[in-house]
Amino acid sequence: MAKLYGVGVGPGDSELLTLKAVRIIGNCEVVIAPSAMAGGASIALATAREFIKEGTEVIIKHFPMGGEEQEGKIYEAFKTVEEKLKEGKNIAFLTIGDPFVYSTYIYLLKYIEEQGYETETIPGITSFCACASLAKEPLVIGDEPLLIIPGDRLDCIKNEKYIVIMKVYKQEEKIINCLDKLGFSYVYVKKAGRDGEQVIRDKDEILKNREYMSLIIAHRD
Repeated sequence: MAKLYGVGVGPGDSELLTLKAVRIIGNCEVVIAPSAMAGGASIALATAREFIKEGTEVIIKHFPMGGEEQEGKIYEAFKTVEEKLKEGKNIAFLTIGDPFVYSTYIYLLKYIEEQGYETETIPGITSFCACASLAKEPLVIGDEPLLIIPGDRLDCIKNEKYIVIMKVYKQEEKIINCLDKLGFSYVYVKKAGRDGEQVIRDKDEILKNREYMSLIIAHRD
């Protein structure tokens, strides 16, 4: 039986793919990569491009962020995956970062496993781990917990000392104001591992240099 592999390709630096990810991508007859915009490029595909063998079928699927349209696009991707599996072709479904961290792959996997197809997930380096290394900023120390939240869930912050805020684009000012009020120091990292990567700690500079592929790491004493 053909198999679906969910392959985490890391934050965007081709040198941060695992050896297993490289091997799986090279052995699959089909590579499917997501794009956040219709007709747009895929960061995951660009990251893994050099490891895709000549003759491999490459398919880019549009996955809008949220809403009813996203659900429809996920089901459409599922039908494409199912078609290729029925043809006996192994598939590498690429995801930026890790497949199980805020990824549409999670929803796609549900459809595939409900139909009884064989699957395997290859972990990837998460964006927040890559950003922490780039910023030289510890994520969590000792026996403290680490809170990871999207930018619209600031209400989740209670007594934590260490937090990661993802999906911050177009919410930066609200998030930073909240962090200032709660006594956090913070660092904004954008495009980690890619051209144009930046580490910014000044509020005004953050607001001038906003980027979709970004997150905030924060801590307080």
